[in-house]
Amino acid sequence: AAHRLARLAALTDDEGQPLVPAAHPDRWWGLFEPTRATTPLRDRDRPVALSPSSLDNLVSTCSLQWFLGREVKADAPATAAQGFGNVVHVLADEVASGRTPADLDVLMARLDSVWDALAFDAPWKSAQEKQNARVALERFLSWHVMDRAGRTPAASEHDFDVTLEAGEYEVRIRGSMDRVETDAQGRAYVVDFKTGKSAPTKDEVARHPQLAVYQLAVREGALDEVFDGRRPEPGGAELVQLRQAAPKKEGGDALPKVQAQEPLSGEWVGELLAGAAGRVLDERFTPTTGQHCATCSFRASCSARPEGRHVIE
Repeated sequence: AAHRLARLAALTDDEGQPLVPAAHPDRWWGLFEPTRATTPLRDRDRPVALSPSSLDNLVSTCSLQWFLGREVKADAPATAAQGFGNVVHVLADEVASGRTPADLDVLMARLDSVWDALAFDAPWKSAQEKQNARVALERFLSWHVMDRAGRTPAASEHDFDVTLEAGEYEVRIRGSMDRVETDAQGRAYVVDFKTGKSAPTKDEVARHPQLAVYQLAVREGALDEVFDGRRPEPGGAELVQLRQAAPKKEGGDALPKVQAQEPLSGEWVGELLAGAAGRVLDERFTPTTGQHCATCSFRASCSARPEGRHVIE
């Protein structure tokens, strides 16, 4: 085989150009040594910009997946499941802001107007997911009108941008809060709607990075404009799982599962942000295996997966 490759590599045309350039070992990228970028990914003299919604991916799930998806933006096009979530979020925002009445028939009519734009694999899947969307919207409406210890809506889809110190780093947190509520004591509660099929455990919610960073952002002034210039005290944050029913003692199928995080205590959130910022600045993006690998878009580029390993090792 080596002799044949050598003969192929030596073949040239009338102008002396190689006819089979790929036969020469110098063209085999699998033999190259790994390279390092000469330009830093982020400027160390500027705050490290991070998104609360992707922080869990960076620090807990897989930093390589975060890098390829968030930083390189090499992720696959949006799926129908993501479209499902986007539509439900938009409708929840319209109800909270008063632009659309809290009426299921009205919401389903709005859903019908955009549903066919979602690319499902088969008609039966589209019909199944449309029914799931209806159930999710029913749960949202029931949750929206119920009394939650006197809490009232204060903002919906609230964009924020705060810079804070985390250890030796400055971190810039930019994101959007699905919903903000307040109680009679003037405390702020951040609500994040979820439309996925899985939910974190109780212990995971207690240390949920996204919810914790929302609460930290409230401390740093993310909601001052919503509260007329006053800095509200965080009352907690919660995930509202619209695809999943509440436990029977909390309403059962008619209501969504609500997973609350208590007001922050200790310094663990700052330490989490400092670790994330250091990882980004040091460019330490290593693969972490787990259940998430089954649906990862980057398996062919991941050294932890058989399909992503080097050709020659």
